[in-house]
Amino acid sequence: MSAPRRVRPVCGRLGERLETLGLRAVLLAYWGTASVLSRRCGKPHRDGGESVHPKR
Repeated sequence: MSAPRRVRPVCGRLGERLETLGLRAVLLAYWGTASVLSRRCGKPHRDGGESVHPKR
């Protein structure tokens, strides 16, 4: 006789999915907040692109 297989209950799978979805939502919110704050609070970006004055 083979050993009986353990089957996860449906509510366990649902809980894992909700946990994963919650973690993704938190990480996305953190990334968005950090992005907005870095744009608003950071120093002006000067990349040396196009300029009104010609280079000498």
